[in-house]
Amino acid sequence: MKNLAIVILTAIFFFTGINANAQESIITKERLPQKAQKFISDNYSKSTVDYVVMDKEFLSVDYKVRFTDGSEIEFNSDGEWVEVDGKKAPISTGFIAKGILSYVKQNFPNAQIIKIEKSRLGKQEVKLSNGMELEFNSKGKFIRFD
Repeated sequence: MKNLAIVILTAIFFFTGINANAQESIITKERLPQKAQKFISDNYSKSTVDYVVMDKEFLSVDYKVRFTDGSEIEFNSDGEWVEVDGKKAPISTGFIAKGILSYVKQNFPNAQIIKIEKSRLGKQEVKLSNGMELEFNSKGKFIRFD
């Protein structure tokens, strides 16, 4: 029993130690991966970047871009978007799968997409201005209400 407690405490220390090594730093937009820079120029060219945070974790680097209107985009280390959050305001939709856009337009014509989040497996969660949360597969096909 004592050995089990030591193993558990060691595991907790190890995993929390990884998080303690995370380093956040403010960087310029030009230091983002090219793919992230292109995403911003293609979809948010009229928005002004407030700041960019680079978050170095144990095995990965993530980026968060905040615009002066409060909206945010998170990118993974490859510069692919992971989350776009309008903070209750509509987001740009030029990058969203046509299947998702069609479903939202057909079923919620008076609502706008205010947030979209993509999982590692490609599943996408969409939040609408009317409070509805929808889940889609990697191909943009509706799965369920969240």
